[in-house]
Amino acid sequence: MADGSAIVICTPHVHLVDVGSLPERVRDLDAALRVAQIPLQIAAGGEIRAGALPTADELEILAQGPPDRRWVLLEAPLEPQFIDAFHADADELESRGYGLLIGHPERCEPLMAPGGGLEERLRTGAKLQVNASSLTGAHGQRSFDAGLNLVTRGLVAALASDAHGPHRPPLLTEATRLLAARGIDAIPLVGDGPRQLLREGIVTRRHRPAA
Repeated sequence: MADGSAIVICTPHVHLVDVGSLPERVRDLDAALRVAQIPLQIAAGGEIRAGALPTADELEILAQGPPDRRWVLLEAPLEPQFIDAFHADADELESRGYGLLIGHPERCEPLMAPGGGLEERLRTGAKLQVNASSLTGAHGQRSFDAGLNLVTRGLVAALASDAHGPHRPPLLTEATRLLAARGIDAIPLVGDGPRQLLREGIVTRRHRPAA
């Protein structure tokens, strides 16, 4: 709320939760927000880990956007050994007709490396979501440089809080201020960009019928 957020998609790590319980849990949280008169809109989602694809029913719970342009949040792996699983899962999700929003690509060195597959993902319609915390330096110089490079090149669709709790709070305001100091208007990345993803969705350009 302090960052000016009006809509929040709750995106727990999918492999750590019962996906089927997410809609009810989000409804309970929504009810509590209403009782507390907190004007915050929330929705169920989740961050998919490479090598841990959800079931078809779970993907329907996690997906965002209109029916013919639905997308899911796929985490760029923090461990290099999972990069092949990431690309395999990305291909599988695209084959099922889902667009991809790739979470924190700036923190995945193999993906960011030349020939690592990022450009191909962009060509097939994937969008990128960079962590605000990367742009404030919370994840080191390499992630900062990579995130700033993606933003500067206009390749980022949204900045994410990637907040995990009091120990890792949202840093959207700090990130947009730091970018503004470099002459970059990042307000669309925390406003119109995310809203457009929810409203218009993502179309994959490599759609194949599921086997």
